[in-house]
Amino acid sequence: MSIKKIITLLFTGSIFFLSACNKDSDVFVPDPGQVTGPDTNWVANITASMPVSVLQNNLLLETFKDSIEVNSSIAVVNSASGLICTFPPNCCQKSNGTDVTGKVYLELLLIRNKGDMIRMAKPTTSNGRILVSGGEFFIKMKKDGEELHLKPGILFQVKYSDPFPSPLMKVFYGDESNPNQFNWTADSLGSASQVIAGNQFYQLYSKSLRWVNCDYFYDTTGGSARIKVQTELPLHFTNTNTSVYMVFNDMKTVVNMYGELSVRKFVSGKVPVNKAVTIVVISKQGNDYYLGKQTTTTGLNVIANGNQNVKITPLKTPLPDIKTYLGTL
Repeated sequence: MSIKKIITLLFTGSIFFLSACNKDSDVFVPDPGQVTGPDTNWVANITASMPVSVLQNNLLLETFKDSIEVNSSIAVVNSASGLICTFPPNCCQKSNGTDVTGKVYLELLLIRNKGDMIRMAKPTTSNGRILVSGGEFFIKMKKDGEELHLKPGILFQVKYSDPFPSPLMKVFYGDESNPNQFNWTADSLGSASQVIAGNQFYQLYSKSLRWVNCDYFYDTTGGSARIKVQTELPLHFTNTNTSVYMVFNDMKTVVNMYGELSVRKFVSGKVPVNKAVTIVVISKQGNDYYLGKQTTTTGLNVIANGNQNVKITPLKTPLPDIKTYLGTL
């Protein structure tokens, strides 16, 4: 063999050897900035910087904004969604008890769609009991940048259309004290705040601003069997990046399935059996969004711990498409 061929073979072999070493280096010694895999961590407390919180902010609906004069006369505001609010004279005050007059600014939102309840993270449950909603609404009043409150004993009127109003409806108020677990509490004013179910409309009186709901308890008659439902998801769908809801197909009811750290699953409270529901999974991982949905009947596929198990594999879905899907619920 000539010297030239030997040199060529040695040179070629050296290149192959170095290439193989570099390849092995990429596999076993990854660059410090390289992503090593999906996040599978679960946490005890959700913070505002986590992907699931960012996801929720990206789903929020825009409120209707207006202003009114709160002086010696009645003030009425009509929102674009059909919510009509009537405020009595001199109705509000600052947090220090100072009366407010003149122009105040309002934000209004009426929610009638189950998908919008998911977008605003306002499920229809009260201390673990299921509610059937006739409409949720949000009302905020501000002056000079400060959020206002109603004066003690003041009620304002709310009215909006509904094709099938129910005489069972009562007033509930949003408890926002736990940012990770919203709850509705029943009104305590009795007949003063009863809901009027008119001819294709609801009319009610509220003693509080912010979140108000027109609902009734689904289980008022009692006696029906109950079960918890849990999800079986891929490992990288955790409570840091994912929200899960149970949507009842035949009534306006949405239940939040909260992430349970001890079992690393999303689990509902006790719900009635033999109800057709859709489990909706929404997730944000990196710059990607995921949507999963599974229709089932409560009470099927019960596993060893007595819970119903529902397996779902979410798919990568653009955020606008997720919003469109939620609008169909």
